[in-house]
Amino acid sequence: MAVLKGDEKTLADVGSSKVRKSGSSDHVFVYFADLGAPGLIAFPEDELSEMDLNRTINYMYENNMYGKMVTYIEACESGSMFENILLNNTNVYATTAANSE
Repeated sequence: MAVLKGDEKTLADVGSSKVRKSGSSDHVFVYFADLGAPGLIAFPEDELSEMDLNRTINYMYENNMYGKMVTYIEACESGSMFENILLNNTNVYATTAANSE
């Protein structure tokens, strides 16, 4: 989530330490394809909860870090990452490869 938030400090010693730098007139596209389960998507050594993802999106919206955002998650039960959680007023179009069940 540090990459999406533009948090260079957190990533200073990680990989390329590149973060997304965008503003209120930019369009952001987020794509994820891997494993999922109800309420989370999985990484090799960690997982991301639906609440952490949506907190990040809300942070980005409140801080004018995009104009419009499209997210696509291709994972089992990926619909659970947004269903009844994603706010309607954040200019985010979220689509998933599976429903929440």
